[in-house]
Amino acid sequence: MQFKLSIGSAVYNIEPEFLRAHIENILAQLTQETELLLIDDCSTNESGDICREYAAKDARVRYINMGTNSGLSSVRNRTVEEAAGKWIFFADADDLLSDYFISTALRFCDTDFDIIIHERLKFAREPEKQPPCAEQDLRQLPPEAGRSLSISCLCLDPNLSTPFGLPGRAFYHAAWGALYRKDFLVQNNILFPVGQKKAQDAVFNTRAYYHAKKIGYLPYVMYYYRVNPQGITQRYSADLPEVYASLRGHLEGCMREYYADDRDVEQRYINHRMMAIVIDIMRLNIFHEDNPKSVEEREADFYAFIHQEPYKTALASYDISKSGRWEWSLPLRLIRNENFKKLDRFMGDKDKYRIYCAAYKREAKLLNKLRKG
Repeated sequence: MQFKLSIGSAVYNIEPEFLRAHIENILAQLTQETELLLIDDCSTNESGDICREYAAKDARVRYINMGTNSGLSSVRNRTVEEAAGKWIFFADADDLLSDYFISTALRFCDTDFDIIIHERLKFAREPEKQPPCAEQDLRQLPPEAGRSLSISCLCLDPNLSTPFGLPGRAFYHAAWGALYRKDFLVQNNILFPVGQKKAQDAVFNTRAYYHAKKIGYLPYVMYYYRVNPQGITQRYSADLPEVYASLRGHLEGCMREYYADDRDVEQRYINHRMMAIVIDIMRLNIFHEDNPKSVEEREADFYAFIHQEPYKTALASYDISKSGRWEWSLPLRLIRNENFKKLDRFMGDKDKYRIYCAAYKREAKLLNKLRKG
């Protein structure tokens, strides 16, 4: 059967309460033109049973088991392969969609956009409900937007979306930040990098926006992202340096393919993507509270990391005074000064991290005022 929209939900050991809320949120608005694919990456909890339960009750819901645990990229690629809809939406199975997600998306399924970007909100308990959007709110971005958004995904540079009026809530870096026309993805062979454990969406969207000829923007909240203190963006990752080395390989491959010898792109990559990797490795690996290593071992890891290439050169060439990210300024200054002891006081504690960085920001602003005065 040909559907207009396929929603592919990535399932792996989701909390049962969150998974049921996710499925029921979609079922409440599912139409005969829409299908829900519950793609299970071999969960070891009851997630698979819950998905099978819902699929047995509704022919528009399909349960697909990956057979072997293959990672999120493989699940997303399977979504593209299995989708019977003209349009695809990639969801995470612990998040929620707007109550008007499907009715809104179906209005635009007969358009010839390649990608339609929408907005998202974070939530912890209950999402802040939004009214339905007006049909005329969808607008086409100018032709040059594709290149800029591609570079933004590659380099993690938020400034490149400013000329197109995209606010921070338009989180186009994430796969769930937009709707994608299936034919567009298939014709351009745009897939997620198999085996990449983190930031798969950055590689996928660097390619997607580069190839997109027509991009739409809907200034409406379509997606609610659940804030999970135990999620991948917060928990300790022992192999994070290797994971990020792999990510760099994928992204730098895109840079060579699309933006070879472009010095502006290379500098943006250092200023944003490389510095984000440095911060994450400090925060989620070396200084994380769950790191089982001794202080001496962590200190050795710290010095080994900041002295290895390409991080050593990237840190040396980064202009901290021009950083637009206040939460990076203090840690990057201490990292470049090789001040392990000061970093060890706050880097692994997210509350202390915010307090120290905010205090540093206030002090820097005051000193700047005094210099000008």
